[in-house]
Amino acid sequence: MDKKRIITLAAVTLLAVIAFTQTSSFLTIEQRYAMVVLVYASGLWVTEAVPLAATAILIPLLQAFFGVQGFKAALTPFFDTTVMLLLGGFMLAVAVEKYDLDEYFAYLILSKVKAGAKGIVLAVMFATGFLSMWISNSASAALLITMALKITEQVKDKKGNFSKIMVLAIAYSATAGGLSTLVGTTTCAMAAASLKTTVGYDISFLGWMVYGAPIAVVQIMVIWVVLFMIFPTDVKEIPVIERPPSELSNKQKLTLGVFLFAVLAWLTGKLPDPIANVIGWSGHGYSSSMVAATVLIVLYFTDLIEEQDIKNGKWSTLLLIGGGLSLGAALEVTGLVNVISDWLMGLTSGGSPLLAIIIVVVSGLGISIIASNTASAGIFLPIAIGLGQKIGFSPVILAVAVGISTSLDFMLPVGTPPNAIAYSTGKVSMPEMIKAGILLDITGALLTIIMAYLLWPHLI
Repeated sequence: MDKKRIITLAAVTLLAVIAFTQTSSFLTIEQRYAMVVLVYASGLWVTEAVPLAATAILIPLLQAFFGVQGFKAALTPFFDTTVMLLLGGFMLAVAVEKYDLDEYFAYLILSKVKAGAKGIVLAVMFATGFLSMWISNSASAALLITMALKITEQVKDKKGNFSKIMVLAIAYSATAGGLSTLVGTTTCAMAAASLKTTVGYDISFLGWMVYGAPIAVVQIMVIWVVLFMIFPTDVKEIPVIERPPSELSNKQKLTLGVFLFAVLAWLTGKLPDPIANVIGWSGHGYSSSMVAATVLIVLYFTDLIEEQDIKNGKWSTLLLIGGGLSLGAALEVTGLVNVISDWLMGLTSGGSPLLAIIIVVVSGLGISIIASNTASAGIFLPIAIGLGQKIGFSPVILAVAVGISTSLDFMLPVGTPPNAIAYSTGKVSMPEMIKAGILLDITGALLTIIMAYLLWPHLI
């Protein structure tokens, strides 16, 4: 173990001890121990002194050691239905990427666009956003950035800004597009899982899209405007994008069939009341996680994915989600979340919904700048839900706001994997990313606050 890691672990331990000793006058012993778990988890997630997944596994162990919860109870969130939803989504993404359907989709969309440079960039952004709704943000960004670099190599750009616009536009729109669905970004799935386990509110796949998709669309448009404003370019036209072969292989056709089934089944699981009232059908009633499990089985037994694909799955991400939910359970069962909520309520001037929304959005975004998005959601979701219950405002709105705001970091390469991919191309510098990203962080936060306050109350 290196010296830096030892110092970090010692510092986190010291903070936990301080938190335990300095809260004896107003917290119960169980709440003080839960505070220790919270400090440890937050400190290790923010500093990444140990792998994020290892910290997630440590959370139920600490709970059992300090008597916050029994080990079985603390471990139960790791087997939440959301884990199956994301596992099925991850494996579907593996199949789509494995048989190059993502590339096919991208080229097919872009080949239809007949516009100037600005129009092509916007088309690329919406193509990226669409792909990131169903496959990982990282995969969407990596695919489209590779394509973009091939395009920019053929473009005469005197100022050198067009390549910056292209790589950042793709990275940022991958992040924005992922906000639209429960499988697009893990923070969205975590918000839905926290609502179900904490307050019993089961948000459907389409139900989440009603919240997330408008923000994604508007944010993509804002990104487009901001990037062309910050990086002015004299490029007017770009080369025609070559269409892929029109014939699909049998494996590609089968994967496409499974993909379309998954999308249709996820969207029609539970229809919003206004739609259900019009068509006289409320949906098939099977949960998104059951659909994901079915997709996983079909992919495996049709040999579209292999055992090695499953072994190589994003298990660390799934562990991180389980750890976040377990941490939330510890705060809930000890009542510590109520104590923190009481303190936050004081900041809201006695329970102002608008101030509550501002607090959770700004806090969620702020934490995600220095920590993993998923870890940030795990830290703040139970607090936001508790705050909503305390002030008599919808915890659904606050949880959705956290799920979205913790994935709005456009400022730093470490903020999101797509940011890192864009930065790794060498086309954009750190100051340039910060310059563009800080504006988009602000606009994203403002957009979320406005939507949460004015629109979302009418959607519940």
